[in-house]
Amino acid sequence: MPVKVPKLCHFKPRNLACVWVSPDKRIYLGEWGSAEAHERYAEVVRRILLGLNVTEAPSLDSGVKRAASLLTVRQLADRYLAFARGYYRRDGVPTGEAYVAELSINAAVKQYGDLPAIEFGPLALEAVRDRMIADGLARKTINSRVRRIVAAFKWAAAKEMIPSTTHHSLTMVSGLRMGRTKAAEPKPVKPVNDATVDATLPHLPAVVADMVQLQRLTGMRPGEVCAMRPCDLDRTGDVWTYTPATHKTQHHGKTRTVFIGERGQAILLRYLARRSDAYCFSPADSEAKRRAERHAARITPLSCGDRPGTNVKASPLRTVGDHYTKDSYGRAVARACELAWPAPNGLDTEARRKWNAEHRWSPNRLRHSYATEVRKQFGLEAAQVTLGHATCSVTQVYAERDFEKGAAVARQIG
Repeated sequence: MPVKVPKLCHFKPRNLACVWVSPDKRIYLGEWGSAEAHERYAEVVRRILLGLNVTEAPSLDSGVKRAASLLTVRQLADRYLAFARGYYRRDGVPTGEAYVAELSINAAVKQYGDLPAIEFGPLALEAVRDRMIADGLARKTINSRVRRIVAAFKWAAAKEMIPSTTHHSLTMVSGLRMGRTKAAEPKPVKPVNDATVDATLPHLPAVVADMVQLQRLTGMRPGEVCAMRPCDLDRTGDVWTYTPATHKTQHHGKTRTVFIGERGQAILLRYLARRSDAYCFSPADSEAKRRAERHAARITPLSCGDRPGTNVKASPLRTVGDHYTKDSYGRAVARACELAWPAPNGLDTEARRKWNAEHRWSPNRLRHSYATEVRKQFGLEAAQVTLGHATCSVTQVYAERDFEKGAAVARQIG
């Protein structure tokens, strides 16, 4: 069980800092807001994490007092996140890394926000990790979030906000190992079969259905198909190439080239008659097609009821974007899955979650399907090139092994 660390409290009648070490035992630490009170509180927390019994306020004259910064974990987190939101950006917009960094560091703030940052040591970090395990997070997710917490303290040490020894002590905490922790193991992302995709397509808007088909034929990342523009395409050869303006590994100096064959070209031709810098797949196009279909199916005469465009809000709260994002693209696929495989009535929360896990797929799984097919037909190196991976080890995460080859060997040799 994670150790519960008491909060630093303010006893207003006497303007004293205090801490409850048990339901009926309160210890006064000195004047509220003073360095002396913070140092005593840090010592109380240290003793609790070590499993020691605290019955009275520690004396600063007994060697406990040390040169300590008053910067708290919460203040360190605020400063680091301000840096992260400015550093992890692409095209002027914070990336997912900034969001994950916030989730990670806030886990430490939730338990130790008022603790002086220099007192946040390995035991405190393990307590934060134990809370993540109790919350049901997967092992790999926990390890990645712990690494981001340590990175925040490394940044603070580089800015001379805390001693470097504080960060160094946190690096002593080893990551969780498979089979040696109670943390859940994440399920690997599997390819999605063609039958499942085909069953979903009729429930998708026409534009999104074409995005799915194109991604299935090229192995692009969801964000890459969303960001496609005519100016990013080279159509001089029989095989077109697409070079995204921005992509996942751009900050590593990597280039990304997507190869588009005849079937993919046939899909794209419907979206190239626009400005060269306009996005190929636009929610505005999808909405226009939806409205046109509804108008074509209209039964009420135009002389009766609302005429097209008369019931549109002058200042709507939500407007149609100029291109899909990977999140809106994923939501469109999720809604189509709900229509293709509606959950039975009467399911409780856990049963509904299990049903959704078995009857939903995300656009990223199309990339796994493509990688598996390419590896099976053309080999691992071809899959590496088409997916844009720097090493084959990364490609193997996406491309499932062809066990039929192993079975063929066994038939002949074994």
